[in-house]
Amino acid sequence: MVQKIFQYIEQNRENIVRYWISTYYTQSEEYTQRKEYDGFLMTQAQEITQLFHMINQQLQQNYVSTSVFQNVGEDRKDIGTPLLETVHYFHLVFTATLEYLYQQLQQNKFTCSNTALYQYTLLLRKLEIQAEQDLILGYMK
Repeated sequence: MVQKIFQYIEQNRENIVRYWISTYYTQSEEYTQRKEYDGFLMTQAQEITQLFHMINQQLQQNYVSTSVFQNVGEDRKDIGTPLLETVHYFHLVFTATLEYLYQQLQQNKFTCSNTALYQYTLLLRKLEIQAEQDLILGYMK
């Protein structure tokens, strides 16, 4: 059941964000340029964790508004992150979510049916496409 995956992701959202940061974000030019600023990484982690929570809650209710990603796009433009990097690392959040979930499944720390996993993956992909459009719209403002 997909609900089980939603709950697991919600319970582990901070771990997923840490995984994304350590695996991907620390390789970004944005991080390289701003890692010296006090609290920058912590602020990034909090922002992504809050977005995770909000979107996960919406997915569970079969309602998703991705307009908040316009704000993320605007913020990235304002701090000078190139659009291609913004979009690339945005997609890697979704990649990290699935990688984390698959790792947990492989390590038998979580179980779900293949059907639920497919349904969750499809929902995540639809969300990713919709949110990407808002991210780019926000960046173009």
